[in-house]
Amino acid sequence: MANSSIILVPKYAKLGKGFTTKEVVKSFEHPGRQTNPSKGYQSPAFYLDDLGALKKCILLCNVCRAKWNPRTHHYRAMYVADVSGKTDGYSSNGWCDACKEFTANVGGGKAFVHEEEYAKICIDPKIARRNARAAWGEHHAYDIIVKEGDR
Repeated sequence: MANSSIILVPKYAKLGKGFTTKEVVKSFEHPGRQTNPSKGYQSPAFYLDDLGALKKCILLCNVCRAKWNPRTHHYRAMYVADVSGKTDGYSSNGWCDACKEFTANVGGGKAFVHEEEYAKICIDPKIARRNARAAWGEHHAYDIIVKEGDR
């Protein structure tokens, strides 16, 4: 009983009060793969297996991408249509889940999403191309009609 400590909390106190917004947002961030042996070391392969079992999004740099086969884990490359045309839609930047390097420094990265979640998150590249070509065709046809109307 001598070593026990008593924590007094006011009756109507708000738990979490006193933290800044930055501290609250930082608390939601996942620390990623453990590399410190005293806290429990995780190999990159084991960590990717854990993420795959939980159907989480996996971000890999180009170096680690060559060592991991997404099809064996039922993953697809995440596609986000880039309207600026600067990327192919498969490029993603952030911290690599395997080597913990920033992907922009290692030649770019690619994100992978589980096949069950793919339709909820991404648009199929074929559909995106079809929509872009249809939109271009509509604008092109409109321009032709407007020019003929000016004659």
